[in-house]
Amino acid sequence: MSEIFEKPASENENAHHTIEYVGTVGALLPIVLMNLLLTMITLGIYRFWAKTNIRKYLWGKTQFDGEAFEYTGRGGELFVGFLIVLVVFLLPLTIGMTYLLQLYPTTAPYIIGAFYPLFIFLMGIAVYRAQVYRMSRTNWRRIRGAQLKGSAAYGWITLKYAVLSFITFGLITPYIICRSWNFLMNNKRVGSGVIASDVKSKPLFKVWFLTWLAAIVVFGSMIGVIYYGALTSNAALIVLGYLVMFLSSAVLFIWFKAALFNHLFNGLRYQNMTFSFHISPKDLLVFSIVNALILIFTLGLGASFITQRWTGLICERLHFEGRLDFTEIVQSPEFGPNFGEGLVEAFDMG
Repeated sequence: MSEIFEKPASENENAHHTIEYVGTVGALLPIVLMNLLLTMITLGIYRFWAKTNIRKYLWGKTQFDGEAFEYTGRGGELFVGFLIVLVVFLLPLTIGMTYLLQLYPTTAPYIIGAFYPLFIFLMGIAVYRAQVYRMSRTNWRRIRGAQLKGSAAYGWITLKYAVLSFITFGLITPYIICRSWNFLMNNKRVGSGVIASDVKSKPLFKVWFLTWLAAIVVFGSMIGVIYYGALTSNAALIVLGYLVMFLSSAVLFIWFKAALFNHLFNGLRYQNMTFSFHISPKDLLVFSIVNALILIFTLGLGASFITQRWTGLICERLHFEGRLDFTEIVQSPEFGPNFGEGLVEAFDMG
């Protein structure tokens, strides 16, 4: 299978690999409108095919070294995955909780609360299984991607880190993000080629601590303002408090998010090719404000265009060092699941 990844004859040995997104708003708009229409007509059932249509477009407009990626997933696979989770998990859970509430109305909420760790564990599995499905449906030059088995381990990691985050009041967040990222990335493959990441959390702790401290001061102050407004029946103060909290949360965390994106992407490598990425807090803030305005003025219907903007931003700012030896990369032995992302749909995690 190595001939699949043979170098193009015209490839310049001294050139760097490139990634580019060539999609446009005008080309995506008809897909979004058709998805919306069919989703409404089918009372939401078409959303599985709608999601697939968007992915096929985004993948197909993303080009590495001038050759597009291909998404081979199908809406029916997502639909079947959701039905399986619905029958095996959601319906029994709903019936069980309803029974508990009727039989033990006073203690049922505490019993249900005891299931929260299970939900967190399952959310971790959902995130990982979604990656397994999406990677197995991603091709480039007929070579498919893969996410190796590890969903249960990632579920335990998610639960463990949720507990640590709660105990430390979120101070350990950089460590949690970096460890989770490394686990996900180190289990990804493109063909037989290995994606690797070994990012450390230490460089992020200073910016995170300052962000965390500023958030406590601002949020604490605004909670006080809201409480005083409630005591004095001052609606203006209450609105002001919530507005400042909303706006400050966007601004305060931008600094950390920019540092985080740069740090995570710069720690990636594929075979002997390394990644580099840079975005400033200012650029990320402007980008995020535009995204928020798109969501507001389209009443949430512009979500696909925001996904396109993110894809374009990453491709624009992502650069590579080192040359891949395509003759060493063969087809992945992993085929992935026959259906996809049922738990993600059940938890409405996108």
